[in-house]
This record gives sequence, structure tokens and C-alpha cells, in this order.
Amino acid sequence: MQKTKLGISVGLLGAAMYFLGTLSIIPAFLIAGYVLLMEDNEWLKKAAVRMAAIVISFGILSVGVGMIDNVVSVINLIVNWFGRVDIRIPLNLVSIVRYILNLLEDFLLIVMGISALTMGTVKTGFFDKIVNKHM
Repeated sequence: MQKTKLGISVGLLGAAMYFLGTLSIIPAFLIAGYVLLMEDNEWLKKAAVRMAAIVISFGILSVGVGMIDNVVSVINLIVNWFGRVDIRIPLNLVSIVRYILNLLEDFLLIVMGISALTMGTVKTGFFDKIVNKHM
């Protein structure tokens, strides 16, 4: 079993990084930064970049979906100059999409964290291409 410079197994540190990605971005990114700067294990470095890419991508998607509410609010403001009309997004669709994105992100990170305990990887297509291209 390979050990990190901290004295714990490589798989455990990788799993901790993924699991912290579901809880809070700051500790997950601190561990990923430590791994990229201090550790020598190539699998662990790729796991750090993969976790960061997943968290950042889902964050960007969530912000993009949230911007839909802002665009509708601006349209309402402009339309209300000419008369009282209220445009709304039906069924609170933006919130539903955000919940689905959060659920998918958490599920993906938990599955990858469980796989990381044995130093395994989960094929994630898009994220694997990003990691392989930039590492």
C-alpha cells in the first residue's frame, strides 16, 4: 500500500478529497493544492485535478442556470416600463434544475470517493479528457 508524505494511504487521501468536495469547496481545494504541490503519486495528482474540474464545472453550470432568473428579471423590468406584465419561469424550474445539478455532483463525487479508497477510477468522459489534456 502506497503512503503519502502525511503517512496515510494514497487511496484514503484521494477519497477524503472527493468526499470533502461534496461538503465544502475550501477544504477540498486545500487538500488538492497540497497534493499538487507536495505529493509525488501521479494517480493522486490526477484525482486532485479531476475533483477540482468536477466541482468547478458543476459550479459554473449552477451559476449559468441561476442567471436565467436574472435575465427574466431584467426582461420584466423592461416590459414593465410599457405596462404591467409579469413574466415568470413555470414550476420554479430554475430551482429544480439546481437541485438536480447538486444531486448529480454529490453522487458523482461520492462514487468517485468510494472508488478512490482502492485507488480506482470512475470513467467520466468529459472530465477524463480535461485531465489527460492538461496533465
